[in-house]
Amino acid sequence: RLRGKILKKINNIKNLKIMIERIEKLPRFKKKIIINISKKNSSKIEKFCKKNNLKYFIGSDSNVLKRYFDCATKYKVNNIIRIPSDCPLIDPKIIEKGLKLYQNNNYSYVTNLCPATYVDGNDVEIIDYKTLKKIKDESKTSFDKEHVTTYLRNRLNQFKYKNFQSNKNLSKTYRLTVDFKEDFLLIKMIVLKLGIYANYTKIINFLKKNKKLSSINKKHIGEMWYQKNF
Repeated sequence: RLRGKILKKINNIKNLKIMIERIEKLPRFKKKIIINISKKNSSKIEKFCKKNNLKYFIGSDSNVLKRYFDCATKYKVNNIIRIPSDCPLIDPKIIEKGLKLYQNNNYSYVTNLCPATYVDGNDVEIIDYKTLKKIKDESKTSFDKEHVTTYLRNRLNQFKYKNFQSNKNLSKTYRLTVDFKEDFLLIKMIVLKLGIYANYTKIINFLKKNKKLSSINKKHIGEMWYQKNF
């Protein structure tokens, strides 16, 4: 995996900053972001948070599920939206779509990953505090503790959940998450050409027109580094 990926710069803007700027374009998300950091090598991200006046929480390296729960407890958050920090080009409208479903219904878990249809890099999970506590208490394996929602996603029939989907399944066509150097090169070219605020549709149209560019990270499409275990 690409070392230091979330703090790598494009036009002197860090990947994590790009993601935050995009999400905060929607006023309802302004000042609502909390950066969840592992203890290992936390100093650079902590410094970034302080510089950008961001809330943050530092917790367990291996038990990420407990880290999420402890963070939600500290900040008294009843509804948690989980966004991976290696998704700098996530479209806030996709997050909002999931949030509306969650708020207008009595779901305890809303996601777009079961199954995935959006391009990888637009992952959304919304979970209530009570459910987060339940899976924290019941998860026994180190794998489930590390990957936060795998316990839940393997037992969906035990929860009131909703999966929302894109109009067209492009989950195996393009890849917009940053795990490898090829991923970062593609994200960099998109930002340089379209700026940091291009929406999902604009990015997809750009990738369709620039097939050579969009194939840079083709070998990693559909790849999750923990997928084999899951």
